[in-house]
Amino acid sequence: MSSFVQMSKRPLQKLQASLVARRYYLENQTKSQIADQLGISRFKVARLLDTALHEGIVRIEIDDQGDLNVELAEKLRQKFHLKAALVLDGPDLPASALIEPLGVLAADFFEETLIDGQLLGMAWGRTLAAAAKAVVKLPKVDVVQAAGSPAGLDLSQNPVELLHRFARASGGAAYPLFGPMWVEDPGLVTKLRAETSIANAMSRYDKIDVFAVGIGSWHPQESCLCSGFPEDWRRDALRRNVRADLCATLIDNEGNEVPSELNRVGLCLSTEQLRRIPERIGIGGGLEKADAIQAVLRGGWLTTIITDAGVARKLVAH
Repeated sequence: MSSFVQMSKRPLQKLQASLVARRYYLENQTKSQIADQLGISRFKVARLLDTALHEGIVRIEIDDQGDLNVELAEKLRQKFHLKAALVLDGPDLPASALIEPLGVLAADFFEETLIDGQLLGMAWGRTLAAAAKAVVKLPKVDVVQAAGSPAGLDLSQNPVELLHRFARASGGAAYPLFGPMWVEDPGLVTKLRAETSIANAMSRYDKIDVFAVGIGSWHPQESCLCSGFPEDWRRDALRRNVRADLCATLIDNEGNEVPSELNRVGLCLSTEQLRRIPERIGIGGGLEKADAIQAVLRGGWLTTIITDAGVARKLVAH
């Protein structure tokens, strides 16, 4: 008789747990359906599912996306109270090595999350330019340019071209802003704001549903806005500890807005309009941008961040 001592205890329970688990996990039946079929209560079904996990009858493996770091993304999301965070997995890298992979990730995110009928606001930047090249098919959204072209902007980042790439992928209307991001003559900026095509774009800023924006760093300088600013504007901004920019909004190390001449003579989305946009998606990575990204997140300027593991590790460690 001793040879039978090792037989499994409570065999009926294990049999039922296996049967319930198979129907629940493999056949996608509900707990109520299983309960009706087996003539037991729904609570008994739930207990049997717990037993199946506890006894190893069912083993659940989570295969994270190989290109994403799910754990870092969740830590980042929770720390900065974000709606979503996407973190590209990998080693610590400079911004220059992340332009294309982050652009592809951003393009996939837009294709997945945009909704027909929305108005998408677009800024500019190297990573957004990479996203514009990678995007294939978007839901039918209209696209509006959030600012004129900053001085000295590389042709590959042309905001009008980015706008039309996204509009072609969506089949929606495009609202370009043909003009500079600022002029130093207040009288001229008033005339430009009244010009038909510029007024047509800027009149839509209060209706933007989703805003896509790159994150510029001022320490170290990884920002076309910083490099393109008139010298006296730049000196004044640096004196007031500007750390980052989002489109036309300057942000200090603590996440606060730093007023600039753009408020007075800019052809661009205002800070107040930016704050009112329901979905604000920031895209940027590379260790040299970590402090700028942290400042932006501290200030609650974004609802979603798309970045890399090197930046995320630094930010969650603080």
